[in-house]
This record gives sequence, C-alpha cells and structure tokens, in this order.
Amino acid sequence: MKKIFSTLLAASMMLLGTQAFAQISVNAGYLNSTLKVQNLDPSNANGGYVGLSYNIPVAGGLGIAPGVYYSLIGSKETAALGKIFAGAGTFTEHAINVPLYLNYAIGLNRDTNFFVYGGPTLQYGLSSKTKYEANVAGFSADTTVDNYEDLYNRLNVYLGGGIGINAGAFKVTVGYDYGMMNPLQDKDTKANRSNLKVGVGFNF
Repeated sequence: MKKIFSTLLAASMMLLGTQAFAQISVNAGYLNSTLKVQNLDPSNANGGYVGLSYNIPVAGGLGIAPGVYYSLIGSKETAALGKIFAGAGTFTEHAINVPLYLNYAIGLNRDTNFFVYGGPTLQYGLSSKTKYEANVAGFSADTTVDNYEDLYNRLNVYLGGGIGINAGAFKVTVGYDYGMMNPLQDKDTKANRSNLKVGVGFNF
C-alpha cells in the first residue's frame, strides 16, 4: 500500500512540474464523510477541505489533474468502536488527500465550460482522535482515544468523480468518492467510507 502511495505521489509531482498550457487551481469546500460499519447504523462526519490542483490539457477537452488537499472532519459520538465509555464524544480527523483525475471539458461559451472528472484519490490520515467526556454521580472523567492505535487504518484509496463548471476564473464542483479499502483494522468487520464534496475554486 505504501508503494502505491509513493507511486501516485511521485506521478503527481512529475505532472506538477509540467509547464506547457497547465492551469493551477486553488480549491476549498464542504465535505461530508459517511462511515458504514457492518450491523451498525451509518455515522456521518462533516468538515471541509482546501488544496491545489494542476490541470494539464492532453488533447481536445481531455486533461489530467493531479492535486494535493488537506481535509478536516468532525462529529459528535456516544461510543467508540471496540471501547466502552459512557458519555459524549467529539471525533476529529485530519488527512492529506492526493487525487489524480482525468477530466473532460465541453465549452459552453468563450469564458465558460462544463466538465466531468474521475479517478483515484489516495488518502493518508494525519490524526484521528475521539475525546470523551462523562459525568457520573457528580464525578467527571475525560479520555482521548487515538483511533489509529487499534481502530482505523491511516491509508485508504477512493474511486470517484464529479461534475463542475468553470466560469472565467471561478469554478464550482460537486463530487463523490467511494472507499475501496476497509477503514477498520479489524478485517473481520466489513466497513466502508464514502465522501460527498461540494466546492469552489479559483483558476490562475
């Protein structure tokens, strides 16, 4: 898995070094992440993302767009998988995402085009923690769980895509990514994570 991450990151950096006709885009937006675990109700975390992409035209309306993004999601929880702790919990996760998308644009007028995109995204988790706070019989207790110690895996690969519109220097996108790997370290428990993204960007 680490070799796949290194290969995709190296390919992205090589493409980022291409100068001819390339277009840099700064992007940010809303992120909704859904974790589905076998025999449990789905859990949702909300947050956002920000980063850079580098669109390189290949032929006609076809292009390749590597990128690097930082994402942050969070949610309120009442229990941790594999843990027993009565109380409310606050989950937060920080990650680096490296997409390598193919895109195809259709011109609508001189300054506006519609495009579709798709491809893999490699995610590396920087931090994933849940802080629990409980009050029992007048006594309070706090504990912070590092989810990467015995619950979640740091690496995941997503396949997804979306649609967008470039209007002059501005861009609007809507996308969806589906996790191809089990995010849990417990391989006997089936689980999947998916992400819905709505964002805006500025093209240089």
